[in-house]
Amino acid sequence: MNINRPLMPGFLKRAEQKLLLNKPLIWSTRVHLVLYYGILYNLLLAGLCFVAPIDLTGYSHAPYWIGFIVIIDIIGLTVWLIYLLRFNVFKKYGNIKPLHALVTFLMYFISVGIIVLSAFVYPAVECIRANVAFGDEELVHDINTMNIRICQLEHKRLNTPWKYDTVAPVKDIKVKADSLPREVDYDTIVAPVEPAVIPAHGSYKLDTATFQDRLVHADSVVKLNDTMYLDYQTPDLLFVSAYRMEDGDTREKLLSSFEIYNRSIRNPPASGENTAIAKELLQLQNKYLNKSNSYYPGYGEEVEPGETTNGLIRKKYHIADISTSVYNIANKKDTFSDTSLGLIIRSFYYFTLVISLLVFIFRHTTVRTFFLSLLTGVLLTIFTVLIESLANGGFEMFIGSMIGYALLFFVGTIFTFSLAKRSKVNGILINLFIFMIPVLPLLVVDLIYELKKEQNYRQHGSYYGAEVEQYFAYAEIGGAVLLLVLLATYLNKVYRRWYSLPEN
Repeated sequence: MNINRPLMPGFLKRAEQKLLLNKPLIWSTRVHLVLYYGILYNLLLAGLCFVAPIDLTGYSHAPYWIGFIVIIDIIGLTVWLIYLLRFNVFKKYGNIKPLHALVTFLMYFISVGIIVLSAFVYPAVECIRANVAFGDEELVHDINTMNIRICQLEHKRLNTPWKYDTVAPVKDIKVKADSLPREVDYDTIVAPVEPAVIPAHGSYKLDTATFQDRLVHADSVVKLNDTMYLDYQTPDLLFVSAYRMEDGDTREKLLSSFEIYNRSIRNPPASGENTAIAKELLQLQNKYLNKSNSYYPGYGEEVEPGETTNGLIRKKYHIADISTSVYNIANKKDTFSDTSLGLIIRSFYYFTLVISLLVFIFRHTTVRTFFLSLLTGVLLTIFTVLIESLANGGFEMFIGSMIGYALLFFVGTIFTFSLAKRSKVNGILINLFIFMIPVLPLLVVDLIYELKKEQNYRQHGSYYGAEVEQYFAYAEIGGAVLLLVLLATYLNKVYRRWYSLPEN
């Protein structure tokens, strides 16, 4: 067999010949070609992303790249499907082994996975480039330095009296009868109440636990006597925000307003040092300032009448644009962080799973039954949502309906072995059942938590316990295992039996 394909090495040609002669099932999936060309494509794409200009302080271009890559992926998926249409061992009544369905599905999953993986190449490269260009220690140090230098240069305007509250610890706080909620009479029109003015210096009575917690987190406390304290709050000196960097694992931690005050305003620099301080601040501004972060250039920089001191300083040093740049950098650095990795893995898994199941069903059923199955699934979902909306049912009712459908589809697959001829309805039930298998354990766990959420709230103060995410992960893994087991033991026989039946 003479095989000539672009960029196809000799070893792959020999491997394809051996697969065709000895493993026609694996050869028919073309997994070897998809893997080879998919790896080449992803490497080429990664190289292009590394050399492409990326402004790390600006907004991410990942959505545009992903949209472009998805279009190419659809073209590649279409080409692969055309190759799949050429030969089908299952429909040609070839030598079908017991693990045919399992092996075929795994080959489809690997092939689809390498195609779907390309959509994550640009975010991964962007994350790598951001982490190489800006280290966590560097970012935290620059944020602290900018806040300190701004406060040093503006220490005269920022050295204002602190707000404080008068607090008194008491053992028990008695609730007044007139402060308890009363039954509202909706038929009586009540005159609007003027909003309460919050005093500049509040006075509070706190129970012992709340008082101790407030002392621990207070910036400064002055004891007036044994039963009364003044709790002072530092003015807001965090000009450059550090969103997504608060809990970073760095040696240098982000400074609080109180710490910045002690390093700048409490001990202001000598007047001769202002030039060097301003020069250092200007260098950091040029490093992070990105005017393109403003959708409307110049908007928000005009000084408004009655502008506060804090607002004037923010506009003077372009804090909004700098903070946006810091956020953009941190956002790119944390693309594959622990908090985001679970969502990324699930996105990859479910996209790959759905496409793989569609290809598997298409290859193991007739074309008409395949599209009727898709139409039935869509109409059944719309019908279920409509009925539950009219019946004012909750989310648990929807989940229960999905579980009921899964059981109904399973019963439909059992009747396959008693049919005398091929039935489209039976084929639809088989196809819908295989789609429900991976999410069936997840639906069961979710239904249990929906039914117990009120009880959990009464006992623990929250609708879901801390272990709920772990149980959902176990359910997802269980769904994948259940699908593989049924493909190897039951579904292979069901599809083989259904397709071998006469149509008339």
